[in-house]
Amino acid sequence: MLTAAVTALTRTDDIAGVVLVGGSLTLLSWLVTPLWLGGVLFVSPTLAVAAPLGLAPALVARGYFVRVTRGAIQDGDAARAPSLVAWGELFRDGVKSVLLSAALLAPLAGGFAVLFGAAYAATVAGPVDPGVTATAVESALGPNGPAAVAAVGAVVLAAFVGAYLLAFAYLRPAALAAFAASGRLRDGLSPRTVADVAVTGPYATAWTLGVGALAVGYAVAAPTAPLVVGVALAFLVRIVAHGLYGRGAAGALTSGPAKSIGGPTAVGAARKAAATPTTRGTGAARESAATPETVTARGAGAARGTGETRDLGGTRDSGVTRNPDTKRSPPTQGMSGDGGRPMRSEPPSGVQVGRAVPIGDDGEGDADKKADSRDGTDSDGGTGPDDGPSPDGGFEWGPPLDDAEDKS
Repeated sequence: MLTAAVTALTRTDDIAGVVLVGGSLTLLSWLVTPLWLGGVLFVSPTLAVAAPLGLAPALVARGYFVRVTRGAIQDGDAARAPSLVAWGELFRDGVKSVLLSAALLAPLAGGFAVLFGAAYAATVAGPVDPGVTATAVESALGPNGPAAVAAVGAVVLAAFVGAYLLAFAYLRPAALAAFAASGRLRDGLSPRTVADVAVTGPYATAWTLGVGALAVGYAVAAPTAPLVVGVALAFLVRIVAHGLYGRGAAGALTSGPAKSIGGPTAVGAARKAAATPTTRGTGAARESAATPETVTARGAGAARGTGETRDLGGTRDSGVTRNPDTKRSPPTQGMSGDGGRPMRSEPPSGVQVGRAVPIGDDGEGDADKKADSRDGTDSDGGTGPDDGPSPDGGFEWGPPLDDAEDKS
């Protein structure tokens, strides 16, 4: 698991771009974000309107870590680090990652607010007199009584906060993995889903390895941070950690109770939906698409100009049916981070970074067309040239347009 997570970056198509851009984003997040926050707190609150700019580097980097986790969940040990492209999607995932962390820390913040609010109401605005209370405690416990009570209260509070933060550190990667698998923030906030991931042995092992990798990586990166090398190393260490989180959570998110969140299951559903043939035609032909039937072969002589007709609204019967299993499935759609909805596949990283320029149509379409031309079949399953699309978005099954009906 650790070896696969460490070597994932070497298997990416754009390792130099990931290291350079990721290191730059990390450096900017360490510099720009604190400057913006200081300006809002100490210069002018109106600088809050520049939040998209001040927080953009950190949010894009966090969105990339979500993408790394998603890739590790879907592909397991064979996953490679994704390219750092499509920044709009990364920004949205980064915002959702921050909201996820804020929601998990909200109970702790709420507890502090209630505690200090109650103490303020009791001692300042309420009937409790701090001087009288301190005198009563001193008389009961001795001169050091008030200090001892304050120390015990501080220790109890610190222990509670430490336990909560430790639980947060353990559960937050599990919640991030659940969110990354489906793209829905509510899955990352589902207690049952997060618990199903957190109680598994592979996740516990992956979390321990991730914590160790972060500790060692930051210890090595800290002395070299002024040389910028440490900044890139810190970014790479976080890639390894999130790759471990995804691999550890993959088993729980692809089987068992957590399967219903729509993680890799959603990916499979999208691929199945994409591979399901769409009935083409009008009228009764659309209603009869549920049952595949045997394809009636169209011979070279019988299919051309011999009275073969098309099904238009159920009024004319051609006698030719299609087997959906013989159709080529369209390209598999990827998963976006916006609710787990399918999205169009991104161009290759080489195209997005400007190192390659696509020429003509996609390779798969050209290969299919060449294969059709070699075996004598057209793209819609016939034996002649491609009939082309029909006005209703499907294909015409009659004789080709270049065959005149009166041809002798």
